[in-house]
Amino acid sequence: MLNNILVIDDDPAVRGAFKLILEEDGYVVREAENGEQGIEMIQDMRPDLIFLDLRMPGIDGVETLRRLKALDESLNVYIVTAFASEFMDQLKGAHDEGLQFELASKPLSASQIRNIAQIVHVSKVNESRRASHHKLVLTLYVVSLSPETRRLVEQISAVLAGIYEPGHWVFDVVEVLGMPEKALEKEIFATPMLVRDIPEPVLKLLGDLSRMSSVMAAITTQTSGTGVQTIII
Repeated sequence: MLNNILVIDDDPAVRGAFKLILEEDGYVVREAENGEQGIEMIQDMRPDLIFLDLRMPGIDGVETLRRLKALDESLNVYIVTAFASEFMDQLKGAHDEGLQFELASKPLSASQIRNIAQIVHVSKVNESRRASHHKLVLTLYVVSLSPETRRLVEQISAVLAGIYEPGHWVFDVVEVLGMPEKALEKEIFATPMLVRDIPEPVLKLLGDLSRMSSVMAAITTQTSGTGVQTIII
């Protein structure tokens, strides 16, 4: 389960705010004041989630990200910055290299910080479920559940129940009210849609959901074969 979070930021006030907010929810929070220190710390203990600043003395956040991923490409990294536009070319380069990360804008509210931790927590729960041989794990992230969204969620549940045997599928809906918007400048952070392994009736309903402003993303993973991750934004 998610319990170990690392905050890499040269501003002690920022690190202190993250620590105060997250420790109230029971997380273990460690602090690094620069990229080099953060890299050393993950070698001692792998964090479940990393909050990473961009503008820091020494190596910047993008280079820190590159070195972190070289050590463990599965690390969950949220870059939190007020300087995304300044670093956009470097971020695009990191994305083109295949480095996986999320981007959020400073300042983050307490609820936004908690929501990010919740999303990663749900992801780890789903990893555990996939290890239990579920054929399909579907997680839908919404800003808030509207009546129209609820109706489509019910339809998806009914379709899944008709396609899969009981215990072979999981469908979670996570409300992330107040979540910062993902940085999608020039769509460089948009993940391509992979649809070949999603049942057609479910795919159609997900397409309907993806057009709603309240829906952030629908993420599915099938575990037959090697497993495929699908993100519809």
